[in-house]
Amino acid sequence: MEVRDSAGTTLPGYGDAFFDLRLPGDHCRVAQNLLRMIRGNDVRSPVYSVHFFRDDAEIGRWSLEDEQVESFIDACAHTPPAAA
Repeated sequence: MEVRDSAGTTLPGYGDAFFDLRLPGDHCRVAQNLLRMIRGNDVRSPVYSVHFFRDDAEIGRWSLEDEQVESFIDACAHTPPAAA
């Protein structure tokens, strides 16, 4: 697992406690939860994204940009259509 800042630079120490148990599942959602957990309520946190790799291939990722897109999509889904 790699944790990166907005420039894509790896932030050492953030992912050291994670072990790949090779469990099946949605690694993007796991990355999303870890990103939220690592950042907490710190809006100044340098942590921007979480990436999972297995055998040098990325198997899941989540970033603040993904968070913004998901929030926008959720907001649009709950917005009533404009009156004609």
